[in-house]
Amino acid sequence: MNGLDIAALIILMIGGLTGYRKGLITGASHFVGKITALVIAMLFHGQFLQVIEPYLHLRDKIQPKISAFLLKAALARLNEGAPGAAGSSEGLLQPAVAQTAISLTDYILLIGSVLLLFLLTSLLINILIGIVINPIANSLGIINRGGGLLFGVLGSFIVVCLFVGLASPLLALFDTAALNPEGSVLYPVFQAGYEIIKVFISAAAGDFLTNPLKGFGVTGKSV
Repeated sequence: MNGLDIAALIILMIGGLTGYRKGLITGASHFVGKITALVIAMLFHGQFLQVIEPYLHLRDKIQPKISAFLLKAALARLNEGAPGAAGSSEGLLQPAVAQTAISLTDYILLIGSVLLLFLLTSLLINILIGIVINPIANSLGIINRGGGLLFGVLGSFIVVCLFVGLASPLLALFDTAALNPEGSVLYPVFQAGYEIIKVFISAAAGDFLTNPLKGFGVTGKSV
């Protein structure tokens, strides 16, 4: 068990406690709201990115940093195998590094737009639930609370599966034991949940969640 497992368990516990406190009706409403937010994020993330990109200029900010990071990592690896070889190979590496940086930037923008749209949509749905559903649910008292635990955990499980599935190719770039999927006990469970999410949305949203880095040897376990 590593930091990835601990963070996921904390999120699930918070979701369960929140669901128990809110009750069955409100918990079920939030669960359906998360499903709805997920579908909206999968279907409209591209349009959402087109709206925010002209204002935030994310590609211009991210891609140069990624390119510099990848080039530095590639040169360091060359020096490990053959000291002094990096200096003469930098020019040869730059085209491949540039293409990889473009693909990685595309993937970061994709998962960023999906997650941000999901969070914003969830927030709006939660506000609507608070206005319409909560007053009704609160009148039911303690009988309503037990079932909320299940829906709270399920809703949090969806969020964790989505994040872990989308982020795992990026985690593979870093040699960080605390977040390495290889050392995670719960990672296979979240990955299985992510694959189920992909199956349910693939017919409508297409196969856009395929890891674009698989051709560059940075695949993680999400493809």
